[in-house]
Amino acid sequence: MKHLLSLLTLFFLFFIAALSGQDGGASGADSSQSSSSRGGAVGMVVGSNYVLKVSDVIQIDVYQENDLNKSVRIEGDGTVALALVGKVKLAGMTVAEGKALITQLYNRDYLVDPQVSLLVVSFSPQVLHILGSVGGPGVVEIPPDRDLTLTEALSMVGGVTRMGNPKAIKIKRVDQDGRSIQMEVNFTKIVQDPDVKDIVLKEGDTIWVPERVI
Repeated sequence: MKHLLSLLTLFFLFFIAALSGQDGGASGADSSQSSSSRGGAVGMVVGSNYVLKVSDVIQIDVYQENDLNKSVRIEGDGTVALALVGKVKLAGMTVAEGKALITQLYNRDYLVDPQVSLLVVSFSPQVLHILGSVGGPGVVEIPPDRDLTLTEALSMVGGVTRMGNPKAIKIKRVDQDGRSIQMEVNFTKIVQDPDVKDIVLKEGDTIWVPERVI
């Protein structure tokens, strides 16, 4: 009888230990996953050909040179202030070009073969306005890493209403020289004719969808 009780006791202890091991493993996995999530890169995932803009926030890290690591916003003049090298103009450069320039500046006078990384932490907002006979007129944000077409922008505001005239949409744009230009677009042709190209919108555009003339 005593022998049977001893066996039952051992079996019970083994069962409890097994359950504890499973819980511990699950907790460990959760902890590891959480740790991995917390330790992930803080930069946005953009291609190396993304063009840096004023008000973008970037993270610059130099391997094994913690004093040189910095998160900084690109100023209105297109520059950032970096340790040792001073002001560096990055606006208008791609991520790859900016990284190469910073590497070159540190390599020239201060470090030997520096390993530099450049990540975009947050983007400068680029917006346009859609007004008139659309489902929800207002501000539309342009994706930072790709073009925004008229078709996509109109879908983002609920499309042209039944009272709207898609054949006479007006786009007002300011060109690089500061001149205001206006174009009229037949959106119906864009939708129905495969040979008619969609319109790529630009930052600052104002799109007006008029009402139908009855």
